[in-house]
Amino acid sequence: MIKAIIFDWAGVIGADGLWPWLSMHVQDMAVRRPFFLELCDKVDSAKISHDEFIASLAKESGMEPGEVWPSVKKEMVINHDLIQIMRRLKQNYKIGLLSNFTFPWLNELLTENELYDIFDAHIISSEHKVIKPQREAFEKILRMLGVEASESVFIDDRQMHVNAANKLGMLGILFTGNTKLVADLGAAGVSI
Repeated sequence: MIKAIIFDWAGVIGADGLWPWLSMHVQDMAVRRPFFLELCDKVDSAKISHDEFIASLAKESGMEPGEVWPSVKKEMVINHDLIQIMRRLKQNYKIGLLSNFTFPWLNELLTENELYDIFDAHIISSEHKVIKPQREAFEKILRMLGVEASESVFIDDRQMHVNAANKLGMLGILFTGNTKLVADLGAAGVSI
C-alpha cells in the first residue's frame, strides 16, 4: 500500500531554469555542458560552496555575482497545476521532496511561494550532502517520512533517478507532464 509520494523539484515541480539561463548567457553551451554538469554536481553535493558556484556562473556569463540569481530565477517557473495535485494528494499520503539543488536558491523559492507546508519531509541535496542517484539520498528521505521503499512513489524527470528508486524497491515514475502523472499514479492505485 502506498503511503508516501516523493517529488523532485527541477523539471517536475519547477522548471529547471538554470539550463535555459546558461544557454542564453554562455557561449558554446553544447561544448561547455560537461563543465556545467560537473559544476552543478559539485554545488548540489556541497563539494563547493554556493558562493563558489555563483562566482563561477558570474565569471562564465560575464555578469556580476549579484545579478546571477535574479536572472536565473526568472526562468524558474513553478508548475502550479501540479502544486494543486500535490495538495490533494497530501490529504491521504505523506509528501516528500528529494531534490539535487543548491539550498539557498531552492529555500528561497519554497519560502516565497509558501510551499514548505506541502512537504512532510524534504531533502535539498546541498544541505544534506547526498545527491540522487545515490542510494543514501533515497534511504534518508524514506527514514524521514517513516515509510518503507515499497510504500512509496518517487517522481523525477530523469530516468537514471527513476531507475535508482526502482532498484531500491520504490515505484519510480518518469515525469513527462501532469496528465501522464495523474494516469500513472492512478494505475499504481494512488487516489487523487
